[in-house]
Amino acid sequence: MYKLIKPMLFQFDPEKAHGMTIDALKFVQNHPKLLPVIKKIFHYENDSLNQNLKGIHFANPIGLAAGFDKSCEVPKALENAGFGSIELGGITPKPQPGNPKPRMYRLVEDQALINRMGFNNLGMNKALSYLRKHRYQIPVGLNVGVNKSTPYEARYEDYIKVIDTFKNDVTFFTVNISSPNTENLQSFHDKDEFSQLCEAIQTYKYKESLNVPIFIKLTSDLSLDGLGAMLTPITQTFDGIILANTTQQREALHSNHREETGGLSGKPLFERNLKLISYAYKQTDGQFLIIGTGGIFNAEDVIKMMRQGASLVQIYSALVFEGPGLTQKLNKQLAHYLKSNGYNNVNEIIGLDVK
Repeated sequence: MYKLIKPMLFQFDPEKAHGMTIDALKFVQNHPKLLPVIKKIFHYENDSLNQNLKGIHFANPIGLAAGFDKSCEVPKALENAGFGSIELGGITPKPQPGNPKPRMYRLVEDQALINRMGFNNLGMNKALSYLRKHRYQIPVGLNVGVNKSTPYEARYEDYIKVIDTFKNDVTFFTVNISSPNTENLQSFHDKDEFSQLCEAIQTYKYKESLNVPIFIKLTSDLSLDGLGAMLTPITQTFDGIILANTTQQREALHSNHREETGGLSGKPLFERNLKLISYAYKQTDGQFLIIGTGGIFNAEDVIKMMRQGASLVQIYSALVFEGPGLTQKLNKQLAHYLKSNGYNNVNEIIGLDVK
């Protein structure tokens, strides 16, 4: 069905097409009798895909990356689309419109997207009101960002505000310091800035006795040495790491949109992020949770990321090019791979190519 719809959808501006998709999911969500139908179409269960990580049960390792449902508008519909987990947001304390349009581009020849959205969302209070309309059977995470208007020296406080607001309503948080579309956000990758952020997170977790895992999402543009310098404070502060967000590099691209500013996601990130995952797994002796993302289009990509050290993966750009049936396809093929190679559970392949 998606093969029939895709050419028509690609006639629209990418952000317009995305809005149409959200509207369709709202329709499904507002008609609960449709949810089992969606689940039957996209869901796939197999015990070999189950994992328990950080006290959270994941029925399969294929998660939805942040950026799709920016304001928690359609989580109940997404829950039934075959994912093992969904990450909503990014959410900021105050509503913000984001950057001027157009701000999203398809690079069809490269199987990639460029966006400079700028954390556009309805703000934490409105997003929370949407989220609380439903109950959820799968892990629901929240990607946390900062407002553009927040003074430079107070940016870390935005993360704390959002975490405190949602602490009783989500399964995990992701602190996003990797968006290239918010001025100075990536400076949190610098040693002194990062120390300040880690101290604020540690203080809050201790004060509130927070038992919700907090992950951190880094940029794909990190060097291995840069990642290495951050790993000690990361393991002392956070419960997991997502590798990695978009890149600002434009190597070997063919699309006419390749020079647009913003973060590049999709297929060109895969090899770059695979190296980051392998390095992080090796440096932490396989004892720290790694979530892989960036350029995953097929089951082979999933298997490669997991064998290099990722316990879970997240997808987004591939859904634009492959359609919503991708989740079921990935899970089916992953389960088949495990059975064919004599593995009882997906956790048996994590880090195999690094060990």
